[in-house]
Amino acid sequence: MADFLDKKKIRQVFRNVQKHQHIEMLIRQFSSNKEDIRLTALNQVDLSNCRNVLEMGCAFGAFTEALKGRLHREATITGMDIIAEYEPFFLEACKRAGYQGTFSSAGVHLIKKYPPASFDLVICSFALYFFVDMIPEISRILQKDGTFITITHDQCNMQELITITRNTLEEYQLLMNNQLLPIEVIIRQFSAENGEKMLSPFFGHIRKFDFKNSLIFQPWDIYFFMDYYQFKSAFFLAGTRAHKKNIVDKLLHKLQDIGAETSGITMCKDDAIFICSQPLESKDLL
Repeated sequence: MADFLDKKKIRQVFRNVQKHQHIEMLIRQFSSNKEDIRLTALNQVDLSNCRNVLEMGCAFGAFTEALKGRLHREATITGMDIIAEYEPFFLEACKRAGYQGTFSSAGVHLIKKYPPASFDLVICSFALYFFVDMIPEISRILQKDGTFITITHDQCNMQELITITRNTLEEYQLLMNNQLLPIEVIIRQFSAENGEKMLSPFFGHIRKFDFKNSLIFQPWDIYFFMDYYQFKSAFFLAGTRAHKKNIVDKLLHKLQDIGAETSGITMCKDDAIFICSQPLESKDLL
């Protein structure tokens, strides 16, 4: 199941940029917590002296756009992603933020080619679980007084959808005993629960902030919820043989029935913010 972390499969989910933006809008619209988690994260730090900034897994630059007015006025932001289609959207986000921007679709492993202490600030939202092996490199490319800010999911995130999917797959005998869904594998790579443990060997100071949230869909909003699930469906179904029996349609009908029979659907959307400083040099790790 871990093969879902393969770049080609990730591209298949995210390359429709407009659809990705639409889902981002739905999340904000139906969130019980109306704060922007990226602004919540940035409000914890003074970034006014940051000139060289890197956003890893930048997508269309939502985190970069949130940096408006927070960096040195001559700051430059580099965006990295494996999906080339994001480039014009990311560069527009840089313009709206008021900073110069560059974009690379070569993927985040490109940071291995950067010299030590290349950046004042590295940011990454809802993507580090795709490349946790880069944490040592992130520490290496940060200035001594630099900051790494990353946002990730709590392991309760989307558990309601996970349960519905699991029960349906088991009903049709499409899931092996104790088999994890792809979304569970991905979240467990780097989550609110294990994030600090994974970061602590490479940063001398780590602050964690829990961000409690739920997605609440009323019965008349169920089609928006179904739209959300369709976008996410590959994260739930890859590697489960579900495609062979049109299980997506069965799941969507089940979600529709649940929404009609109850007062709506509430889904956990808890996340966490990690703010890391004091990057440890290799000699400090010995």
